[in-house]
Amino acid sequence: MREWEIARRSFLADTIWNKAAIKWLAADASFRRYARIGKAGQNAVLMDAHLEKENVEAFIRVAQLLSEAGVSTPKILKADYKNGFVLLEDFGDQTFTRLLKHGANVENLYDLAIDNLIQIRRGFSAQPTGIPDFSPSLRAEQLSIVFDWLWPEILPSGPSPEQRDEFIDLWRTALKEAPNLGIGLVHRDFHVDNLMRLHDGACGVLDFQDAAWGPLAYDLASLIEDARRPLEPEIRARCIDRYQAAFPHLSSEEISAAIAVHGGQRHMRVAALWVRLFRRDKKSDYLQHMQHTWKLLEASLSHPLLSDVSNYLDRNIPKDARERAKLLGETIK
Repeated sequence: MREWEIARRSFLADTIWNKAAIKWLAADASFRRYARIGKAGQNAVLMDAHLEKENVEAFIRVAQLLSEAGVSTPKILKADYKNGFVLLEDFGDQTFTRLLKHGANVENLYDLAIDNLIQIRRGFSAQPTGIPDFSPSLRAEQLSIVFDWLWPEILPSGPSPEQRDEFIDLWRTALKEAPNLGIGLVHRDFHVDNLMRLHDGACGVLDFQDAAWGPLAYDLASLIEDARRPLEPEIRARCIDRYQAAFPHLSSEEISAAIAVHGGQRHMRVAALWVRLFRRDKKSDYLQHMQHTWKLLEASLSHPLLSDVSNYLDRNIPKDARERAKLLGETIK
């Protein structure tokens, strides 16, 4: 028996789920694994972060913070910080993604999602202890992934140090100058895959362990410009209107600019992330989202605040290379 299996059994030994049936759930882009365990009609979810040695303290800390702010997160039933196990309340199977696939009311689900962003915004007036900064410099540096994974995939030669530095500097400037819609707690992966409809009709929030203190525009852009799910223009507009109605001091121009820049940085990073997931982690399914990712990115680049970034890409990633990037999902098998 492998060491982590012994540790897992030991973790569950003093719970009602000792020797309970374990059903591993579908994997996502991370290395964490989740399993549903059930016994005597009672279910729970086991998070196994052992393989990547994640710091489960961050998960538990953010869960508590969000819960105190009035956001529904799974209750922590038990945790093993050393081995990376967390026993969670079972929120069920009704992710927004699954519900939308089966014809659920789109307006209602996105209204719930926006209401959660509003609640998170209102729930934090100061940066909580232990929550890291999500600064323009950090987010600009995140785009190094473009040179490490996307660039080699679509261009014949690697970037020069000067090309890397210029790109990072341009994004850093754009992120500093763009409206941010306020600074607060940012989920960092707020989209329909990580939202659930609970038994009482409320919205449950998952996968929040990377939360940081930064531009509130980031989560709004993540929701309405999801690379994995094209959103109808009228639903996108409805989301923005609902958010703006809660915070009428935000102008439409501010919101548009903030979504373009903060969303654009996310799209640029995600385009490279799809390649890394395929090449390094052997997860090819994400490449199917490459064309839509580039569509969103190009829409962002059309905003005047990203004109310097757009000009850089025109100079350094020619049209044929961009077309290769868009088609990676079809050409890489």
